[in-house]
Amino acid sequence: MKNPFAQRVEPPKEGPNDSIATVETIYRLDWERVYRRSLERVWSAISNAEEITAWMKFPTQMEPRVGGKIHIEFSAEGSLEGTVCNFEAPRLLIYTWGDSLVTWKLEGDAVETKLHFSHVGVRPELLAGLGAGWHAFLDQLEDHLTGSARPGRYKDLKARYENPGKA
Repeated sequence: MKNPFAQRVEPPKEGPNDSIATVETIYRLDWERVYRRSLERVWSAISNAEEITAWMKFPTQMEPRVGGKIHIEFSAEGSLEGTVCNFEAPRLLIYTWGDSLVTWKLEGDAVETKLHFSHVGVRPELLAGLGAGWHAFLDQLEDHLTGSARPGRYKDLKARYENPGKA
């Protein structure tokens, strides 16, 4: 007996809405750092706009809440607009960085904090610059937390990230 509910389905025909997806290679940058400062102290340094401005050395505005905006003014290089995607004080901060994602995960206590930092969605042409930039920013964060200072390392770091086998 023939099923009265059965229907013949024709395969889709190629048309304007049947193009294949664009495939792009993207990368992830990851660092782990340990700071001899309390969890609350490190959290404040990464989630308070005034403190971010102090260690990044670029004017920053940030609304510390999910859906809040982050804006960093890089002067001649332009600015960055992002949106806070996750804000779980004092352990997790995630925001968009252009069309990529930055994650700060903290573990610690009153004495020491371990930072797991990642930047996901980095395009190949931006890899060396962002690698060197975040590396330098994490150094500057450490200097901010400890009250020390070191010379700017961006140019040297960028050369290392461009030629990792020669580092």
